[in-house]
Amino acid sequence: MSSLRILPLGGVGNVTKNMFVYEYEGRILIVDCGIGFPGPDLLGIDVLIPDITYLKEHQSQIVGMLLTHAHDDHIAALPYIIPQLPEIPIYGSALTIGFATDRLRDFEVKKEFLEFPDDSVLEIGPFKVESIKVTHSVPDARHYAIHTPVGTVYHGSDFKFDLTPVDGVISDYQKIARIGREGVLCLLSDCLRSEKSGHSLSESLLTDTFEREIKDSQGKFIVTAMSSNVHRIQQAINVAIAHGRKVAFLGRSIEQNIRTATKLGFFHINPKAVINKRQIDKLPPQQVCVIIAGSQGQPESSLSRAAIGEHDLINIKPGDKVVFSTEPIPGNENYVYQAIDNLSQIGADVAYSDVDDNLHVSGHASALEQKLLIALTKPKFLYPIGGTYRHGIQYQKLATSMGYHPRDILLLNEAQAINVDPSAISVSEKLKLKNVMVDGLGIGDVGNVVLSDRKHMSTDGIVVVVVPVSRDSGHLTGQVEVISRGFVFMKEAGPLVDKIVSTTHECLQDVSGTIGDYSKIRKKIEHTLADLLFAETQRSPLILPAIMEV
Repeated sequence: MSSLRILPLGGVGNVTKNMFVYEYEGRILIVDCGIGFPGPDLLGIDVLIPDITYLKEHQSQIVGMLLTHAHDDHIAALPYIIPQLPEIPIYGSALTIGFATDRLRDFEVKKEFLEFPDDSVLEIGPFKVESIKVTHSVPDARHYAIHTPVGTVYHGSDFKFDLTPVDGVISDYQKIARIGREGVLCLLSDCLRSEKSGHSLSESLLTDTFEREIKDSQGKFIVTAMSSNVHRIQQAINVAIAHGRKVAFLGRSIEQNIRTATKLGFFHINPKAVINKRQIDKLPPQQVCVIIAGSQGQPESSLSRAAIGEHDLINIKPGDKVVFSTEPIPGNENYVYQAIDNLSQIGADVAYSDVDDNLHVSGHASALEQKLLIALTKPKFLYPIGGTYRHGIQYQKLATSMGYHPRDILLLNEAQAINVDPSAISVSEKLKLKNVMVDGLGIGDVGNVVLSDRKHMSTDGIVVVVVPVSRDSGHLTGQVEVISRGFVFMKEAGPLVDKIVSTTHECLQDVSGTIGDYSKIRKKIEHTLADLLFAETQRSPLILPAIMEV
């Protein structure tokens, strides 16, 4: 019997960029298609996406894709990746499909998704799949039991076991237990909060938090949250309406997601309670609630622009209350705190998790819930996913406390193919995954050299030396021009500019045999000027010699 292969094409050791491949006898089933978020060292990069080189090399073998839930780190790479793959069926829950369709529409990519009924078994290639309802910070999330000829794998992506969810839809414990009784060969489990003991708090507790915050708000009540966090937004507007306020939604992602969630029945609001966003500053402030995009302090978001007085539709004033109802994603802390500083300088009353622990509850399972999933599924092997290596270590500890041997708990610190059969789980070859970066319309065309140049320019600037030469003789025919950006102020650097010009002339003394091919001259100018400028300034700008034939 063949082994089942599992390939983490989104990489390992990170929380985002989720994509797993299940492969059996040459047939491939994909789970999730998410983006990653670039850190401050990836200058100019918009998002990161999984490396699908393996999928493009095996296109004819792909039988379909499953989507677990509607967070961007699980669905937002679809617009970039779908055009690179053959036509395949993609399945998910209603809200997940709705948000995924919105993402594709933004990029003018057309794709029909298929809703996966929870009471059915999907037969796709050699795989039989069951969908299991679970609670998370976005509604309509799912786990999948993937039945294969070698055994059942339980794909337990992001979840928590919330006993009092806002919409009343709890995780399907009976179905999870039934699958466990029938036998689970391997459990892939969200491990992000394995360091946290106990049980993650219920999302519904935030109603009391919003109630407390709105009571002392004399101005506009402004709430920012992740745009996919429909239940959190629902609680905020319910409290606001109960206090006689009208509600406005501000920010493209918020407006789009609320519109889709309302259409699909996952969000509820009386239309009479909603005002047009252009009316925000026309009503008395104590009668207004604004749900605004920008909880991560993104520089171009509605909240960040409003915080510096550059938003056309909202004017935040002293006395307004601004509530950050989510924590910063790691790497976004500086953006968030800058937005809080700007709002505080205006005189707004800002509430955020550092001063109030009750403003955010996690959508991920803590250690006790992770143990419960293990107890219900009774897997033979375990593979923690969705966290960093340290989270995996803690997950291994909690699993061993339940009687599992460490050899049966797979920990990876680099992307490797995993082989699973009824008697063992093991790793095989290392996956050669690239860091695929999206910059504007370019996908994967920015590499380490480009990033190195960007970092170079960001610290020491750039010097362009324009050298006009004769097309016939290769000799200098005009004045060498020096252009500086981010290096020195040209009007005050006359002597240094003169040295750059004279040094360039010296580099051009011997141009024999270089007509039409100036690569050697460019390198000579670049290296010579690099030595000069470092000696003069102790800085190393990026030097670009531009030789122009005239």
